[in-house]
Amino acid sequence: MIDLYFWPTPNGKKISILLEEAAIPYKIKAINIGRGDQLTADFLKISPNGRMPAIVDHDPIGGGSPLTIFESGAIMEYLAEKSGKFWPKEPHKKYDVAQWMYWQMANQGPKMGEQGHFRRTANAGKNGDQAYALLRFDNEVHRIYGVMNLGLHKKKYLAAGEYT
Repeated sequence: MIDLYFWPTPNGKKISILLEEAAIPYKIKAINIGRGDQLTADFLKISPNGRMPAIVDHDPIGGGSPLTIFESGAIMEYLAEKSGKFWPKEPHKKYDVAQWMYWQMANQGPKMGEQGHFRRTANAGKNGDQAYALLRFDNEVHRIYGVMNLGLHKKKYLAAGEYT
């Protein structure tokens, strides 16, 4: 059984979707980020960066004591490997999946999140001129969609020619 330390954010949802798709049993442990649960001493032992999601696998690959993993990319790699799904073994396909997953974590997720943050900041009307931030992140999100569209050009799946 896997304990999923979760709050319904995009990163948290990525992990719950993969757990469901891979048919891995799990139990949700709510980490209310609005209340600051991610900063408690107990949670920081699981996720030293103070961010969720994180997992504890009580039946880890290879056996042994429970395995704790934080950071959504590392969690997704582990769960895919554990389930034998969505993480090809053939190197060309495996690293095609890896590069697109890392691209999402380093580009799509953060830049779209920053765009949303600065849009909300600007709409609040009390945070000064946000024109530069809006232009910067609007342009970056547009660029990112272009990268993804090129990656999908004449393909059904973004990576490895299969559902990953």
